[in-house]
Amino acid sequence: MNLSEERIRLIFGLKLRQLRMDKGLLLTDLATKAGLSISYLNEIEKGKKYPKTDKIALLANALDTPYDSLVSLKLSKQLAPLADLLNSNFLDEIPLSVFGISTAKVVEMMANAPAKVNAFISALMDIARNYNMTQKQFLSAALQSYQELHENYFDDLEDAVERFFAEFDINTSEPISNDFLEDVLKMRFNTIIDNEGLDNYPELIGFRALFIKGNPYRLLIDKNLSERQKKFLLAKEIGYHYLGLDITQRTYIYKSWVNTHTFDHALINFKASYFAGALLLPKEPLIDDISAFFTNPSWNAEGLMHILEKYQSTPETFMYRLTNLLPKFFNLHHLFFLRFNHKTNTDFYDLSKELHLSQRHNPHSNKWGEHYCRRWLSIDIFNKLDAKPNTNVIVDMQRSKYYDSKNEYLVISMARHVLLNPGSNISITIGLLINPELKRKIKFWDDETLPTRRVSVTCERCGITDCQERVAEPIIFEENKQIQSIVNLVQKLNLNVK
Repeated sequence: MNLSEERIRLIFGLKLRQLRMDKGLLLTDLATKAGLSISYLNEIEKGKKYPKTDKIALLANALDTPYDSLVSLKLSKQLAPLADLLNSNFLDEIPLSVFGISTAKVVEMMANAPAKVNAFISALMDIARNYNMTQKQFLSAALQSYQELHENYFDDLEDAVERFFAEFDINTSEPISNDFLEDVLKMRFNTIIDNEGLDNYPELIGFRALFIKGNPYRLLIDKNLSERQKKFLLAKEIGYHYLGLDITQRTYIYKSWVNTHTFDHALINFKASYFAGALLLPKEPLIDDISAFFTNPSWNAEGLMHILEKYQSTPETFMYRLTNLLPKFFNLHHLFFLRFNHKTNTDFYDLSKELHLSQRHNPHSNKWGEHYCRRWLSIDIFNKLDAKPNTNVIVDMQRSKYYDSKNEYLVISMARHVLLNPGSNISITIGLLINPELKRKIKFWDDETLPTRRVSVTCERCGITDCQERVAEPIIFEENKQIQSIVNLVQKLNLNVK
């Protein structure tokens, strides 16, 4: 594997520092023996500079170490985990600079406490291997953390959408048409839309769209998509071009992230999707509509559906757009977003997307085969959807009090049938922590008609004794309860010892 110049500098600096410390030399001692300045050696050890051959020879002689050994990229056993890290794809897949962390700072931290930090990194690698963490799961988690770090609001992308509105003289009080988006792609970005081309590739069942390079470019779109789904794909395609993103680096099939191998790759697709949501649901008018909706003294499901219809949006795009705006413009920072997939007449629920802003909330995706609490609105709403087979989209709300927690949430869910896959349904949920700020912003938070339910994370972790919806025994709860009783007993016995 070809290492970057930065990593070669870092490895050399680590080796130099380790050899110096093994010889019991201070930085000043080595500087004197090699005839080099302390500041210069300090920059070498931190990986900021790589010395010329004559300087390396002076260092090798001062450390009584062969020249070839000093310039070798092999690290000692003590720093082996760091060598694995620097030689792996990890630093390419997750650019630490995106999170405000330099590679040099990570290496410096590891060098200062190699035994503890290296043990920690080794443990992380073992966890990933033992629990079969896939690259998709790793990248998805990193992208989620990136969004949460910014409260899922990005000024640069919002500004780009505003420039687009101004450049094309768009009236944001009216929904953008599919024809307009197709014209922009064709006339401005040399892209033609092909609604039949995917039929030529039966192996691509599940693809909503396929981009093909050429002159002109071609975007093949599944002809069975709804107009609103197609509109989002068109807007996302414009996002790739208008934002100057690499138009060939796109994700296919969200469940498996086909051809997504690095964090930069995942970030490109996120930016295009964010642009599409902001384009189809313009910030200013949507803020006004949501503000007016929140002033209603009572919960009004039809009112929320009216806003959805006004923008001719899918429930997913609409609800996700709210996660951009509620923290920034309504000061509602403590929220979570969930998307569940469910197949009718089965007992399997897949949490396929989640986002938690400001602090970690329940529920979370679990990979252990546990049973999600059936009292969640995001689960229960599937039953309500099945009861209305002729209704494509429904919306509902409840107050959820989490078992064994002071947290209570105002939870809004939308659910829809998956038209391309009969029998499959999706629910999209936003949970808002009920706190003083929410009570000021949302007037119907205490509507007496809203059901209030105690909920938990999974049945296995739940101690609610009178739950009629339980589908699994609380084995983890009972185990934790037993452990806590032992801890309490030990503490009590030790308190009595004089």
